[in-house]
Amino acid sequence: MPKRQKTGLQFETELSWFILVGALDVFMTYLILRYSAEQRTHNVMIEGNPIARWVLHRWGMQGMVIFKFLMIAVVATIAEVVGKVRPSVGRGLLVLGTLVVGGVVVYSFLLLQRNLL
Repeated sequence: MPKRQKTGLQFETELSWFILVGALDVFMTYLILRYSAEQRTHNVMIEGNPIARWVLHRWGMQGMVIFKFLMIAVVATIAEVVGKVRPSVGRGLLVLGTLVVGGVVVYSFLLLQRNLL
């Protein structure tokens, strides 16, 4: 069996899950805002995060996607840096972030499902 090559990342599994749920959050945000703009929902839907909403109004959907992925990168970097000194804290940050963003994804899915025409 070939040896696995080290990537230099401490928390590959946790980081992979965090990036996955972050990408799902971006996708759900896109769907919600697009369907709402096309009047395919019962209610007008907006971005709930005031900073992300400001980015959206200022730079559009492309800016929103960049902002959200930038936030993923910031949290991942903090977790890796903290994890070099305190591995359990770095890992815990990624796990907590995954659970929080995962909860937002589930909430967004349910919100969209309940509001589609």
